[in-house]
Amino acid sequence: MSSISIINAQEKSSKKSLDAFISATTKSSAQIRVSGAEVMLEVSPQKKGAVTTGRNGTFGVYFSNVQEEQGKDKPYITLSMTITPPKDFQYQIEQSKFKISLEKSKGPYYEFTLLFEQDKTNPSSGRLIIKLNTTHEIMAPDTSKKGPKQGKGSAVKTGDSYQGEVRHF
Repeated sequence: MSSISIINAQEKSSKKSLDAFISATTKSSAQIRVSGAEVMLEVSPQKKGAVTTGRNGTFGVYFSNVQEEQGKDKPYITLSMTITPPKDFQYQIEQSKFKISLEKSKGPYYEFTLLFEQDKTNPSSGRLIIKLNTTHEIMAPDTSKKGPKQGKGSAVKTGDSYQGEVRHF
């Protein structure tokens, strides 16, 4: 009879651990991709531009001469961003201005995803998160369908609804 009570005690302990894990993971706030947001970019007072996030929340920045940007001796580029959510965005944002340091050695192209994380205590507000993507989400054209052939040097169209715009500096 004592072996049965030990098994029940172990099962209860395992169940408590599992319940705690499920509770912790399901109560954490989800990150939602923000599409249609305007992102104002500033590399310096003379170099500014804007992009709009695509359907999956992505946007990109391309530097034509990444090593020269903000001085040859500096290994990083500082990029300031100001986010304006889309008009139909229903949440209040805690912060809309960000400064990001980009490693020049990882350029010249940098892709980001704009995410929103809802506040657990105040469901009508939350925070924006800018995530630097290490893999790029550029979608290649479907070559299985018959149609015009792509010539040498063809580029994937940017700014489509599935892909955010790319700002060139």
